[in-house]
Amino acid sequence: MKTINRILVLTSVIFLSYFLNSCEDKPPVDYTVEKYLEAYLIVDKPIEKIILMNSQPIDKKYSKDQAMIKDAEVKILSDNQEYILSYKDGENAGYYLPDASVTVKPETVYKIEIMTKDGVFLTAETKTPKRINAWVKAPKSEIYYPQDTLNLPKVDSLEIEWTPVEGTSFFLIRTLCQDTLNYGKYLPVPTNEANRRCYNLFSKNENAEPMYKNPTNWGLIANNKTATVWLAFRWFGLHDVSVFNPDPNMLNWFINIYFTGSSETNPLLNSVKGGFGVFGSASVLSYESFLYKNQP
Repeated sequence: MKTINRILVLTSVIFLSYFLNSCEDKPPVDYTVEKYLEAYLIVDKPIEKIILMNSQPIDKKYSKDQAMIKDAEVKILSDNQEYILSYKDGENAGYYLPDASVTVKPETVYKIEIMTKDGVFLTAETKTPKRINAWVKAPKSEIYYPQDTLNLPKVDSLEIEWTPVEGTSFFLIRTLCQDTLNYGKYLPVPTNEANRRCYNLFSKNENAEPMYKNPTNWGLIANNKTATVWLAFRWFGLHDVSVFNPDPNMLNWFINIYFTGSSETNPLLNSVKGGFGVFGSASVLSYESFLYKNQP
């Protein structure tokens, strides 16, 4: 009798489990691909490095090469002119205007139109900002900072300043290490000494964290001067120090991506119709500096 009861209980459990499972909604497996555009027009520079990609599901390994859309029809329109862009692979992969003599004008409206092979149409518009005229106090050509020191005081002699721009409240400042591999070849007496990071907030194992190899650092400045501080540099060696006067599209996207601390983007800061991303512009003022290792 006990055996029969056990069989009945087991049968009831199996039936109940099957019934509950059959009533559950199946987990979603379909993924809707979105188009992502990242494009910046830099005043007085050729049109280049316009990135168009397919989004990828989070349950698959990310591949930038597979995400890149290389066969879309991309064109830029401005001042009653239409420019057809081409695609190229390599270090500066993306869509570009083959005629490099055509450069971006300040205070000019540019529109981008994109048609992909799968029938998606994207469009966006930017008005390029005014130029930044000149440095008032340029960065130092040679900078000496101690190794691995995070608590350095402000150094007034390293303060940088540029001419103000009417109508601009915020600037972006970027330090870009131009060569993360080589250090010694840029010294007055060249050597074979390799480059390395100034500090590492990401991982003790430099191969375990992709952010370790990031050569750039960005900051948001609410005026036209700032001190050059230790944490502005990720690497030693040759650097490009640049100040950007961004249009609202570029400024909003950088606030969205770099400064909100969120892993999700705000759709209200999206400037692309038919997809998501940014079509922005900026004028740029640059200077070349060398950051020395002054300790072994």
